[in-house]
Amino acid sequence: LFFNKMIYLVFPTSWHPSQPYLSLPSLKAFLNMHGVHDVIQRDLAIELLNDLCTWEKTKPLYERIIRELNELSSKPRLTQEEGEKFNKLREAEEIVMALKDQIDAAVASQRSQEFYEIDQYMENLKIMDVWLDNILAPYYPSQLTVIGSQMRFSPYSSKEVIDSFKHPEENFFYDLYQQWYLPDILKEDIDILGISITSVEQIISGLTLAYLVKQHRPEIHITVGGSVFTKLVDRLESQGSHLFDFVDSFVVHEGETPLLRLVEQLRGDGDLTKVPNLIYKKDGEVKVNRPFAKEELNALPTPDFDGLPLDFYLSPERVLPVMGSRGCYWEQCAFCSIPFDHMTFHVRYAENVVNDFKTLQEKYNCNNFFFTDEALPINFLRTFAAKIIEQKVDVQWTGELKFEKSLLKDDRMDLLYKSGCRKLIFGLESYNQRVLDSMKKGVELSWVDETAERCMKLGIAMHFYLICGFPTETREEVMDSINFVLNNQRLLDSPGFSAILSQFDLERGAPIENAPEEWGISKLYTPPEHDLSLGYSYETSIGMNAEETNELYQELIEKLGREVMTFPHNYSLSDGLLYLAYHQKHSLTERLGTLA
Repeated sequence: LFFNKMIYLVFPTSWHPSQPYLSLPSLKAFLNMHGVHDVIQRDLAIELLNDLCTWEKTKPLYERIIRELNELSSKPRLTQEEGEKFNKLREAEEIVMALKDQIDAAVASQRSQEFYEIDQYMENLKIMDVWLDNILAPYYPSQLTVIGSQMRFSPYSSKEVIDSFKHPEENFFYDLYQQWYLPDILKEDIDILGISITSVEQIISGLTLAYLVKQHRPEIHITVGGSVFTKLVDRLESQGSHLFDFVDSFVVHEGETPLLRLVEQLRGDGDLTKVPNLIYKKDGEVKVNRPFAKEELNALPTPDFDGLPLDFYLSPERVLPVMGSRGCYWEQCAFCSIPFDHMTFHVRYAENVVNDFKTLQEKYNCNNFFFTDEALPINFLRTFAAKIIEQKVDVQWTGELKFEKSLLKDDRMDLLYKSGCRKLIFGLESYNQRVLDSMKKGVELSWVDETAERCMKLGIAMHFYLICGFPTETREEVMDSINFVLNNQRLLDSPGFSAILSQFDLERGAPIENAPEEWGISKLYTPPEHDLSLGYSYETSIGMNAEETNELYQELIEKLGREVMTFPHNYSLSDGLLYLAYHQKHSLTERLGTLA
């Protein structure tokens, strides 16, 4: 009966354009392993970017700019909004004409060896951003950049998201998905459409696609997965959201087994109670299939990137995501909602991950890998690195770590370097012991110093995530973190160093939410219409208030931006990995010789 039916998996706009995301390739591989082979995966984030940065494909948008300019010119008077749009269109007409012969070249350059010339790299990205801003002028005030989008409609409110569907003149996802991708999708005999929404950036684009498909093909079962809705289980459950008008189900937490069971039930008895981690509506009531199940990570196959347009990503060499563990082994940081997403921490055998590396290297001619783990466990890393070296797998990799005393034992960091580790990404958050203790990071500043020292000696680049405005934090304490970076010239000069300062957000599911008074927090607040909000506003009686934090944050990102170069290492961690691998090639043999 379902012989020709198809499962269609989509990753919507936006994501970083250097590499694919891991969700769909993991799901595809798992379904294939269990005998479900009619699976197509599409990365619409990279496809849309690729199509929009092509003069040939966007000529109709330019013609529309001219047409709308003429329409507005012929009006006797313009409203304020029309006046603003008129100015934007007039500017766009000029800029598009100036860049139309450069845009295709900029994209091609980003995929060639010119990527490694930093001035050219920055120029390419600038051309692409300016081009996107202008070729999409008909949708003003909506904007798209290479890595994000901005609209009048809030992704935190399902009412506003749904409202955006009535405004295709502003919601370019609606308009462009409908023209460019929907006809292809509707041609296929799809019975299940899966959409992965893993960041706030993708809420409007992903739900727009669901809505469009449902209008044309109501019989397709549309399911949405990803970490965004994992944090919103209670909202979906209690409010019987309007999203169920065009989404049939949500898969929360981990998705491999739930998607397989969903396929089996929809193609079999249709009993959705047997699908773990599923949220759906039945007889007007929202059902949540608890208890939530977790995957056996060692039973998962190597991700399968077949069918993704690997040549569309904006880098001269492939960087593929891999996974060593899910969740976080520490699980205690006061500000972090990661354990909430993954329930409990679990890890894959190092041997299996080495096989993943070997398989992906051979199959996709890829030598650069990005661990997606929240925090790579040190024991896992030690075994992994030893096996990579023993099996002579020649790769470069990067991943995120927590500062740990155990990392400094024996020659563990030398081992990491020899195995191809070129950069370590650290959630430093603060360089102040009181603040670290208040965050429950379980880190001592002496470990930070020693680790940084060891990395610089070995030639392992570092990235630091820093937080400004953690509850109870004072201005002086934030300055400790900034000064640790800015007064450390060796650190600033070390190849590939990057650091990003973020303003503190109180997220749903973070431990602080359960005992806010411990951090002097009162009045946790979310606007009632923000049913998709992932965080809270709050008031605090200790440390800086919201206004002071905001002012300090603006001042410090400017300060940091002057010393820590944005491109390529701050802009994209995977681009940074390629740069490091490329520029260290010549000195590498020597360095490894001295280590031996």
